[in-house]
Amino acid sequence: MKAAAFHAFGGPEVLELMEVAAPEAGPGEVRVRVKAAGSQPTDCAVRSGWNPPGFTVTFPHITGGDFAGVVDQVGEGVTDYSVGDEVLGYRTQLTYAEYVVTPPTRS
Repeated sequence: MKAAAFHAFGGPEVLELMEVAAPEAGPGEVRVRVKAAGSQPTDCAVRSGWNPPGFTVTFPHITGGDFAGVVDQVGEGVTDYSVGDEVLGYRTQLTYAEYVVTPPTRS
């Protein structure tokens, strides 16, 4: 899948469009085909070198916390969402991509 990611901390110029492995929904998760991703001050801070509490940045890193899209995979045990549901949500990073995996409580 395509994602906007970076290999080193810095300004907006470090973001690159790159090909990365698409995530798969695991138990208790949904995968969303991202139609839009928001840009927050936190995302700029992470790109500049800040690590959110409980999160470690590894490279290449996909930033972004807000997303809107359509559920395209439902993991085992998820009953409140179905493939085709339109959602909007958040997670700690990884939303500047074609797909994002998240617990359904965040979408």
